[in-house]
Amino acid sequence: MATIPSEAAPTRRQPKSVRGKDFYVRIFRSTPQARIAMIRSGVLAGDAKQMISDLHFDQQALLRALNLKIATVNRKAARGEALSSEESERVLGIARLVGQLQAIVEESGDPRGFDATLWLSQWLREPLAALGGQKPLSLLDTMEGQALVADTLAKVQSGAFA
Repeated sequence: MATIPSEAAPTRRQPKSVRGKDFYVRIFRSTPQARIAMIRSGVLAGDAKQMISDLHFDQQALLRALNLKIATVNRKAARGEALSSEESERVLGIARLVGQLQAIVEESGDPRGFDATLWLSQWLREPLAALGGQKPLSLLDTMEGQALVADTLAKVQSGAFA
C-alpha cells in the first residue's frame, strides 16, 4: 500500500508498498492527514489484492462489497499501478478496520494467537442486530457505511451489544 508518511504528506505521487506485521495497526493509528496522503497517492492494486487475501475473502466478493471493478483492479495490479483516490479510500477503510480490531485486542488482553483478519472476515459476514440485521460487509461500499461498521466494532471493546 502507499507509504505511511511520518509527519508531512509526500510531495510526489509515487505509491510504494510497505507491508509488515503491524501494517494494519499503523494504518488505524496514523493521523487523518497521513491517511489522506496515502489515499491521494493511491494504494497499489497488488497490495489491495494481497489485503483481500489476508482477510480470507474471495477476491470477487470483497471487491464487489467495496464497489470496485474486478477487471480494473486486476489490470492495475498486473501493471503495478495504484488505484484511484476513491478506490484507495475504500481499501484503506478496510485496512483501518483490521487495525482497529487488532488495537482493541492489544489493549484488552493478550493478542498472541489472535488472527484479526480471520475474526473480522467472519464478523463482516454475519447479520448484526446493531445494524438492523444487515451484514457489515453490505455497508463497506461507502465511507459513511465504513464509519458505521467501525463504530459498531468499537462497541465490542466497550462490551456493548454488537
